[in-house]
Amino acid sequence: MNRKDPLGYYSLLGISPTESDVEIKTAFRQRAKELHPDRNPLPHAVQQFQRLNEAYEVLSNPEARARYDTLYTEIPQESVSSQQTELEPITCSCCGQVTAQPRYVIFYQVTSFIFVTIRSPIQGIFCPSCAERKVLRSTIVTWLIGWWGLPRGVVYSLTTIIHNLLGGSKPDDVNARLLIYQAWSFATRNKLDLAHAIAIDAKTLAYRVKTDEGFELRNLVDKLLIALEAATPVKRLQNVWSVPNRPFYLQSVILIAVVALVAGSILQTPPKTTSSLSSNGTNSSSGSPSPSPPQYVRPTSADNGALFPSVSSYISGYPLQFTDGYSSVTVDNSQNDSDVFVKLFSIDTNPPEPIRVLFIRARETFTVENVRAGNYDVRYRDLDSGGLSRTEQLNLKEVQVVGGVEFSELTLSLYKVRDGNMQTYSILENEF
Repeated sequence: MNRKDPLGYYSLLGISPTESDVEIKTAFRQRAKELHPDRNPLPHAVQQFQRLNEAYEVLSNPEARARYDTLYTEIPQESVSSQQTELEPITCSCCGQVTAQPRYVIFYQVTSFIFVTIRSPIQGIFCPSCAERKVLRSTIVTWLIGWWGLPRGVVYSLTTIIHNLLGGSKPDDVNARLLIYQAWSFATRNKLDLAHAIAIDAKTLAYRVKTDEGFELRNLVDKLLIALEAATPVKRLQNVWSVPNRPFYLQSVILIAVVALVAGSILQTPPKTTSSLSSNGTNSSSGSPSPSPPQYVRPTSADNGALFPSVSSYISGYPLQFTDGYSSVTVDNSQNDSDVFVKLFSIDTNPPEPIRVLFIRARETFTVENVRAGNYDVRYRDLDSGGLSRTEQLNLKEVQVVGGVEFSELTLSLYKVRDGNMQTYSILENEF
């Protein structure tokens, strides 16, 4: 078993534990195509696909991934002893060096291009020096190319810059367990003073955790401190992670420079005044605004009451129909920042009816396999805006030829493609 991949999630995706969020998503899409139950002939295809989804659900969530990445730091309470076999110390996931003050930190980075905005976590166990380089690079990239996407670029960039400025996310439970393990690893190497100092930092973090896990962490760190009692007072380590620190000041300099530049540009631009004249020649202002339509609220479930799944897949409760064909339809949502609720309609029935109903996450694709030949269209709801659309008619064909069957394999892109041959049209609620 890989120490840093205890449940084999990274291995299942075919990547290493140091890969980025973007690489995890890319690997998941590739493996999902290989293990999709519509394509995988193995008897345990469904279980394999479910395990793949389970792995992706953990690794694509920054907080869940942080806990998974530190599972190997668990110390069974019954085996806590200063005389136990030497433990391998925790190293920085960036430079590979052992540090007395490792932290699991989550920074973010925003990249945008017109209508596409991506907010990616940059995370791992870092030493202070590597964390400084990571956060500065993430913040500078966000300043340079994070603002240019509409409509989320500005909001994501602002929140990310503030998040990074304040030191990123450092989950208390994850880091308390990580420091307890590091203290024991130093103790098993007879570096008792340093182990004691690290354990004191671990106790501070453990007492911030207000869950049942926090109670267990406090018991564990108290046992550790009893085992490490020293005759002379132990000096506490300087907390290089507290804010303000060096990365805080460096990012503040960038922030002040940008604000000064923007303020200078505004002050140099003369204000523009506009007025309008009424029919009798006097200045007039517009009347009271018209009432706005009711605000759209994103639903948490499909129209059959089933909750939307956490991964791209069919929605439970809807029958899978017309499954005796060879054709496939791939719905590509990989360039959108919004999840979509999708229905593949047969328009050969009267009235048209959905034969597959699915949920596709933002930045992902899903392939509907084994569809019977016939005429169809795809109708979908943008779950962020509530907008409803349908595609043009799709004609899936099957032709018997020598040696087998020729069939259709179509890909629909739910975003604008220059010179694309597929149009979409707005539809009403009763058409969905």
